Amino acid sequence: MKTFICLTVLFFTAASFISVHAQSVQLYLAIIKAKNNTNHKGILQKVDSSSVIITSEKGIETIPFQFIKSIKIRVPKKSYEIKNFTPNTNKNTKYKLNGEGKFVDEWGNEEPSLTDIKDNLIASVLGNLLINSAALPFSKINPSVSKFKINYDKASFTSQLNELSYYSIYYQANPDIPTELRKLKEMSSKFKQ
Repeated sequence: MKTFICLTVLFFTAASFISVHAQSVQLYLAIIKAKNNTNHKGILQKVDSSSVIITSEKGIETIPFQFIKSIKIRVPKKSYEIKNFTPNTNKNTKYKLNGEGKFVDEWGNEEPSLTDIKDNLIASVLGNLLINSAALPFSKINPSVSKFKINYDKASFTSQLNELSYYSIYYQANPDIPTELRKLKEMSSKFKQ
C-alpha cells in the first residue's frame, strides 16, 4: 500500500512539474512588405536561410528574402465585442397597490411610467452607442513588437535571421537549447571581463 501511495505521489509530482515547465507557443502576426508594393500578412510559421513561411488567409505562403523589403511582427488582436452598459434595475420587480392607490415595490418606490421607461431606454441606447463607438477604435491599436529591415539583401536577412526566428511557431516549439546556452555563456563571460 505504501508503494502505491508513493508511486501516486511521484506520478502527480512529475506530471505537475512537466506541465509547469512546458513551453507555450505564442502566435505572432508577420506583416511583410514585398516587391511591387505587395503586402503579405499571416501567422509566422518558420524562418529558414532563404525564406519566410507564413499562414495567411490564402494558405501557406513562402516568401523568399529577395522579395522582402521589411517585416513587422505583431501580436494578433482579438476582435472587439460590443458591451452592454445598460443597468437592468427592473428585473423581477413586483409592484403592489398601496393605500394611496399607487403601485409601489417592496421598498416604496413607485412604478415607473411609460415616459420614464422610454426616456431611460433612449438614454441607455445612446450611452451604449457612444461608449462602444469610442472603444472600437482603441481596440484596433496594435503596436509592432519588432521590425526587421531586409531591403532584399541576403546579408541583412542573414544577420537578423536568428532574432526573426524567435517569433516563429517552429522555433518556439523546437528551440535550439545548446546554441542558446552557448550564447548566454558568451554574454556572461563578456560581462565578467
